[in-house]
Amino acid sequence: MARVSISAVWDRTTEFLGERSGAVLAIAGPAIAGCLFAQQLTQKLLEEQPVANSVVSILLQLPLLWAQLQVMALAIDPAVTPAEAVQRASNRMPATLLLWLVLLAVVAATMIPVGVLLAASGVPIERVAALGPNADPQAVAALIPQGAVPFLLATLFYLGIVAVALLVLFLRWTLIYVVGLVEALALPALRRSWQLTRRMTLPLLGVSLLYGLVTLVATLAAQTVVGTVLALVFGKSDGFGIVAIGAALATACVAAAMTVVAASFIAKFYLAARRAEDLG
Repeated sequence: MARVSISAVWDRTTEFLGERSGAVLAIAGPAIAGCLFAQQLTQKLLEEQPVANSVVSILLQLPLLWAQLQVMALAIDPAVTPAEAVQRASNRMPATLLLWLVLLAVVAATMIPVGVLLAASGVPIERVAALGPNADPQAVAALIPQGAVPFLLATLFYLGIVAVALLVLFLRWTLIYVVGLVEALALPALRRSWQLTRRMTLPLLGVSLLYGLVTLVATLAAQTVVGTVLALVFGKSDGFGIVAIGAALATACVAAAMTVVAASFIAKFYLAARRAEDLG
């Protein structure tokens, strides 16, 4: 199969965003920003309840996925109207949910050996967790039995291997949602995405790293600038106040813009991969 040009895909992405930004803002943009803003608020409100925080954050991924499908539908077919994009995304949401659950199950399954190793090490996980995220290293070390070191080293080694394996896996599965949307596939979308991303793992890794870096810098900049301005106007406030809400909203808006870019890029990459496949 011919290789996909990342630069050409990016050109098609910017063209789409320039031509159909109004349609994106009309349907998916507010939904994505709203979900991300809700995630920001959840992290603030449920900071002391990590389990509830994680559950809410996971559930918020569902409307976020639905909105991204709408963006992909618009990017795939220039003739699609916003209403048609919403309909197509809604029709494929059950299959998308199934794929999302598969990815969640894969990640959960890889964590089972970690739990086994930690249990075998004899480390009192509950007591360590009770110390909080900013625990004194000496206090943590005092709770670790001497015989636990080999198990902890094995856990770190395993996590390193799993991190690399999951990275490759998820890069090759980059197209599963757009494949499910366009080709009306459910679980077979995993194999189809693997086929379309053949010989593109390293280019996709480079794009992902660049995207992550730009997103990190942009969100931190927005959070810092808006937080500083609001703090000067309204004064600093502890906990959950105007400054925190404003900073969370700014971060959500920037993250929403980057999410739209990512969804558009994936859709255009899919089209390029299909063309490369047809060329052989």
